[in-house]
Amino acid sequence: MDISLAQLRALRALGEHGSFTATAVALGVSQPAISQQLAGLSEALGVRLYDIVRNRPVLTQAGRFVLERASGIDDAVTALAREVREFAAAQRGSLHLAATLTIGNYVLPGLLAQFLHQRPRIRPTVEIVNTAAVASLVLNDSVSLGLVEGTVDEHQLEAIPFAEDRLVLAMRPDHRLAKRERITLGDLEREPFVSREPGSGTRDFGYEILRERGITPPILLELAGGEGIVRAVESGVGIALLSERVVERALAAGSLIAKSISGLSLTRRFFAIKRRDRMLAPVAQAFFELVMQAREHTPIKGIS
Repeated sequence: MDISLAQLRALRALGEHGSFTATAVALGVSQPAISQQLAGLSEALGVRLYDIVRNRPVLTQAGRFVLERASGIDDAVTALAREVREFAAAQRGSLHLAATLTIGNYVLPGLLAQFLHQRPRIRPTVEIVNTAAVASLVLNDSVSLGLVEGTVDEHQLEAIPFAEDRLVLAMRPDHRLAKRERITLGDLEREPFVSREPGSGTRDFGYEILRERGITPPILLELAGGEGIVRAVESGVGIALLSERVVERALAAGSLIAKSISGLSLTRRFFAIKRRDRMLAPVAQAFFELVMQAREHTPIKGIS
C-alpha cells in the first residue's frame, strides 16, 4: 500500500474547501489531478473517501477518519522540513564537544555562552578530559570537535591554533623562592612539584621543556584538575607549573604568587582539533567558526 503526501493533502484540501475546483485552485494543480490523487488514495486504503451529494463531494465517515489522521502526518512532515532547514542553518540540533580541563573550565564557558545566545535551540554536551582523551573521542567520532592545549597525532587529526596561553610557576608567598627576582632551572632541580596526570597538555608541555633543559623535578603529587593543584600548592605541598588562567583567582586573593623561570618561554597554543576525513555537521561548523573568530580578535604570533 503506497500512500503519498500529495494524496493526503488533496483529501485535506477537499475537506476544507468542499469542491474539486476549489481544491485544485488551493493546491495549484488541475482538477483531474485532484481526482486521480483521491482515487489512488481510496484504492490504496480500500475504502470510499467521499460521496457526491447534490453535485458536491462530501466526505464519508472513513474519509473523515483518514482526514483527521492525515492532518497530523502533514503537520509532522511540515515540522520536519522546518527543523531540517534550521539544522542546516545551525539553528537547531546537538553540539558534542570535548575539551581539556584548562580550556573547558576557563575558555569554553565564554565561547558557549556567546554561541547559545545566538542559537538558543542548540543543545550542547561537553566532556572535560585530558588532551589524550580528547583526541581519542574525536577519532572515535564520539564528539565533533575537540579543544586542547597539548600536541596530538596530526596524521588523522587537524589541529588549528586559536589562542595562546602562558604557564607560570605558582608558589606560596612564603616559599623559599618567592623573594627571588630571578629563578633559574637549577633552583627547580630538587623542588617538589604538584602536577597534572600523564596525558595532560599542561604536564606534557611544561615538563617536556624542563626535561629538554636537563631538569627532571620530582613530582610529589599528581592531581587530575587545576583547582586541586592550586589548593595543594596553597597548602604548601609543593610548587606547580599552571596556566595563568588557573591561578588568576589565587593570585588576586594573595594566596599564591606567580614567577617566571629565567631564560624559559612557557607560552603555548590552544588548538581546535577535528578529523581530517570528516566534514563537520552544520552546528559543529558554526561553533568552529566562532572559535576561529576568537583567534582573529586575539592574534597568535606566527598566525596570519
